[in-house]
Amino acid sequence: METTERPPIPGIDSIPSRPAAPPRSQSKISPVLLWLLLAAALFRIVTAVTSKGDAGSGAGLVRWMSASEASQVARASGKPILYDFTAEWCGPCKALDSDGWADPKIAAFVNESFVPARVTDRMREEGKNPAWMDELQRKYRVSAFPTLVVAAPDGREIAMAQGYGGKQKLLEFLEGSSGKAPSP
Repeated sequence: METTERPPIPGIDSIPSRPAAPPRSQSKISPVLLWLLLAAALFRIVTAVTSKGDAGSGAGLVRWMSASEASQVARASGKPILYDFTAEWCGPCKALDSDGWADPKIAAFVNESFVPARVTDRMREEGKNPAWMDELQRKYRVSAFPTLVVAAPDGREIAMAQGYGGKQKLLEFLEGSSGKAPSP
């Protein structure tokens, strides 16, 4: 059998042929963007894990304890309790942590004069607080963060301050409320 060539078709056979395009990735995200997203996610996970370790202990040089432990220590020592009602999302709370509680003079005064208890609100993060925390916040009328409450060992309120107005105001509040506390 003999093959015959077909005659050229005008307009079609005159188009120069192009080399085939390389196969395209099925992914709509470029590999570089994917790596950047993975790196950002990893960074977020690492910072969340490392900051959680600091959240419960409080900031600075103050030796914080739980509210229940502070109550027991206050009754045994006769010292007043200093409650620091705080929240992780609270900007003024972070300022109090980094500026106030990190000051060696303030921390030394707190550790010597009070039984410091840190109460971290979890309503925004978890949708609820433990019942004991809600009860404590109601008892001391906590409606904003940070709120500092100085209480006698029996739980009676001695002094309260809301917000953070700087180191000098914090020190004035602490010194003034320690003077109102009953002697051990």
